[in-house]
Amino acid sequence: MKKLLLTLMLTFLVGWVCLCSVALAATEFRGVWIDVRSIPLTEDGIRNMVRQVHSANFNALLVESFYLGQTIYPSSFLASQGLASQMSTFQEAGIDPLKIIVEEAHHLSLQVHVWFDMFYVGLNEPGALLSRYPQWSAINRDGSTGYQQGNNRFFWICPAHSGVREFYSQLLREVGENYPIDGVHLDYLRFPDPTLADTCYAPEHCQKFKEKYGIDPREISPWSQADLYREWNTIRAQSLTDFVAYISGELHHSLPHLIFSCAVKPQGFPEELNPRSLQDWPRWAELGLFDVFIPMTYSSRPPEFKGLLLWINTFLPSSAPFYSGIWGVNLSDYSIAREITIAREAKSQGVSIFAYPYLSGETLNFLSAGPFQEKVAPPTIEELAAPRELPPQVKPLSYYQESARQITALYTDTPIVSDGILEKSWDSAHWQTDFTLITGEGKATEETRVALLYDSQNLYIAFLFEKDPSEVVSSVTQRDGPAFYDDSVEIFLDPGKSKSFYYQLVTNLASAQYDGSSLQGAAWNANWKVGVSPKDHLYSLEIAIPFSEIGGEPPSPGEEWGINFYRNNLKSEEFSAWSPTPGVYAVPSLFGTVEFS
Repeated sequence: MKKLLLTLMLTFLVGWVCLCSVALAATEFRGVWIDVRSIPLTEDGIRNMVRQVHSANFNALLVESFYLGQTIYPSSFLASQGLASQMSTFQEAGIDPLKIIVEEAHHLSLQVHVWFDMFYVGLNEPGALLSRYPQWSAINRDGSTGYQQGNNRFFWICPAHSGVREFYSQLLREVGENYPIDGVHLDYLRFPDPTLADTCYAPEHCQKFKEKYGIDPREISPWSQADLYREWNTIRAQSLTDFVAYISGELHHSLPHLIFSCAVKPQGFPEELNPRSLQDWPRWAELGLFDVFIPMTYSSRPPEFKGLLLWINTFLPSSAPFYSGIWGVNLSDYSIAREITIAREAKSQGVSIFAYPYLSGETLNFLSAGPFQEKVAPPTIEELAAPRELPPQVKPLSYYQESARQITALYTDTPIVSDGILEKSWDSAHWQTDFTLITGEGKATEETRVALLYDSQNLYIAFLFEKDPSEVVSSVTQRDGPAFYDDSVEIFLDPGKSKSFYYQLVTNLASAQYDGSSLQGAAWNANWKVGVSPKDHLYSLEIAIPFSEIGGEPPSPGEEWGINFYRNNLKSEEFSAWSPTPGVYAVPSLFGTVEFS
C-alpha cells in the first residue's frame, strides 16, 4: 500500500511539473535503446516487448542490430564475406527479430531505428570480424590490441584501414534496403577513451606520418613536441570524419528517406592536445553529416544532466537537432521525469532512454501517467531539417578563454599545516569569490572563497564557506571513492598551461580524497594532504599538494599555470566554478590562471 501511495503521489507531482512547467511540442522523439540481450527468442515475446514500450507512450525504438560484429537479422552481405549471416542465438531460435519488431512497431505507429555498434567488435577476444580481417585492428601506441577495463578486454576496429568504410557502407545499405526501417543509429563511432587505450598506431599509419614529418608518431611527446602531437591528433580525428562523411554520403544518396543519427560523447571531440575520443561532432554537425545527434548526456544527478545539455547547446550548431540521452540505469522514476523536463527546457527535440531492461513495469506506467501522458508523434526528417531554438542561458563562447580569471599564489616562508585551521599567513593571501553555476543561471547563491599560497615544496589551497552541518552529505570515506558525489570541492591543475591536460583533486567535507588525470584517469594517484575544520557553520579547508607529485620542480616567480576550482553543493543542487565553464568541469582550455608571485 505504501509503494502504491508513493507511486501515485510521484505520478501526480511529476505529471504536474512536466505538463505545467514546459509546453509540450507538437512532435517529440521518445526513444528507448533495446539491447541484444533484451530481445526475446520467441515471436510472441518480441511482440509483447514492443507492446510494453508502446504502452508507456514511447514512439521510437533503437534496436541493437549489429553487436560484436554480428547481426540479429540474416545478412546475405556478411555471408558473402565469409562471416556468419546471423547471431547464433536467433538463428537457432529460427527467428528474424528485426522483421518482427518492425512489423509490430509499425502496426502501433512506432519508429524503428537500427542501432549499430560500429568499431567496438570484440569482448575478451577479437571476435569474428577481426578474425576475418585482422588487418583492421586498432593498434595501441605500445603495439598491443584491445584494452583492459575491469575484468574485460575490449577490441576495436580502426576506421583508417583500407576497406573498413566500404564494408560498413554495404552492410548499412543492405539493412536499409531489406527492411522498412525509419532510421539508422550509429554507436561506438569513435576511438576508445585515451586513458584506456591511445590507439590507431598501425605501422602503415605511422609510416605515412613519418614520411611526411620525419618522426614516428609513437615517439612523439605531447609535452616537448606539442605541434607534432597536435598534428597526429588532427590526422586521426580527420580519418574518423572522413569515414563518417563517406557513410553519410552513401546512405543519404541511396536511402534518403531514413533518419541518420549518431550517439556522441559530450566531451568526445579533441581539445587542443588532448585527443579525447577524436569524435569531432561539432564539425560533423557543421558538415551536415547526420540528421540528428543523440549525445550521451548520462548522469544520475539531474543538475549534472542539465549541465551536459548546456555544453551540447553551446557547441552544437543550431542547425543540428539533438535528442537527449538519458541514463536509465538505477535511476529513480522521479529523476527520469526531472531529466525529461530538463531536456524539454533545453529545447531538445526529444529524449532516448538507455535502456529497455532497466525500465520496470512500474516505470513504464509512471511514464505514461506523467511525462509521457500525452501521445505525440516523433519528428519527421523534414521537421529535423528546421533550425532549433536555443534556450536563453546559452551564450556565445570562444572555445579558448580570452579573458580568463586570474589569481595570485603568494610565497610563504611560514610552514602551513593542512589541518583546516587557517594560519596567519592566509590573512595576506589574495582571496577570491564569485563562483558561477555551471548550469548557466549566474552566480551561486552561497558564497565560496578560495586562496593560494606556496613554498619551495608545496602548493597550498584554502576554501572557506558557510554550511549547515546537518545538511552536509559526506557518504564517501574510502580513498579514490566518488567524493565528487558528496558536498565537496574540486581542483583542476594544468601545470604546463597546455590548455589540454590536467590533474584533478577532490575532497569531500569528511576529508575523503579522490584524484585522477587526463592522461591516466583514476589510475593516477598522488600524495597530497587535506584538512577540514567545521566551526559555527563555517567550513575551512586546507589542501597541500607537493610539486613533486604534479610535475617535479616548484614554479619560478612569475610562472603561470592553468587552474580551476569547483564546489559541489548538494542541498541546493548547485555546482559552481571559479572560472566559468558551460555545463561541465574538465575543460582546461577554459581554466583560469594562477600566477606565482
